[in-house]
Amino acid sequence: MEKIPKKNPEIIAKNVRGEMVLLNPLSGKYYGLNKVGCAFWEKADGTRTLPEIVSLLLEDFNVERERLTKDIEDLIKSLTENKLVTLD
Repeated sequence: MEKIPKKNPEIIAKNVRGEMVLLNPLSGKYYGLNKVGCAFWEKADGTRTLPEIVSLLLEDFNVERERLTKDIEDLIKSLTENKLVTLD
């Protein structure tokens, strides 16, 4: 079974000129996502698996699947450590 990323409903997200700014009101910390991270955040709707999200992102970015998969895995690790998303 593939993991499905789910956004923490407490997180406040704002798209600022193509980059996503996330605020965790519980910790008071801000996080910034680049264009790829922003696109990931928008596609992580709680129903798509990680491979499905990577496939969608490949349509938007000219990058090899292996590279994008690695980048998304690194992003997910950071997002889960900071309690911005969970993997179900």
